[in-house]
Amino acid sequence: MVYSHYNRLYNIFIILITLSIYITCSSGRPKELHEDLPKLKTIKKVAVMVRIPSSSPIEYARYTKTMQAMIAGYKHTKEMIVISEDIPALTVFQSNDDRFFQTSLDGEFLYFKASGIVNSYCFKNKTELQSLFEKYGCDLLVVYEPYGVVSYGMGFIDYDSVMVILNKELKITYFDYNHDRKETNEFSTEVLWDFLLNEINTRCVNTLIDLGFIK
Repeated sequence: MVYSHYNRLYNIFIILITLSIYITCSSGRPKELHEDLPKLKTIKKVAVMVRIPSSSPIEYARYTKTMQAMIAGYKHTKEMIVISEDIPALTVFQSNDDRFFQTSLDGEFLYFKASGIVNSYCFKNKTELQSLFEKYGCDLLVVYEPYGVVSYGMGFIDYDSVMVILNKELKITYFDYNHDRKETNEFSTEVLWDFLLNEINTRCVNTLIDLGFIK
């Protein structure tokens, strides 16, 4: 009886450890840190803009064209546009200090530092951002910031991203982040970057679905 009892405890322990490892490794789903979006019925149009690193081997136009093609395949509950024009002050970050994705040395996401950088970005680019709202007639602006790397030798991709949604007053109404890594068994440079681009944009599109903008 004692052996049976300890055997059951051991099995439960193994299950909990397995679940813990699974949860730890399943980092791809975005972690929502702030949500204060207006009611869906009050939103008529949403604009999506990508913000990429200046060192990105994938040009800005490829991000936007891929995003447009993916979004076009869904039913739009709200009018949606992907901003295709490359506006360096808005669509490019120069260094890690400018990124929305901020972590401590041990990998903990620093939300207050990240949101502070977003607010600074809005303050410095107030005129340009407000002109986008006017030009596209949107109620909300989604700023999606991905950053990814690929390993040619080991065949994996690794990326992180932040999605921020701003209202017309340039206030943060939504903020999330994610990190994901996937083994691909591919070693072609071209295939790996294509795979990464698809994963990055899929994450964005899935979030737009979760928010109810497309379905």
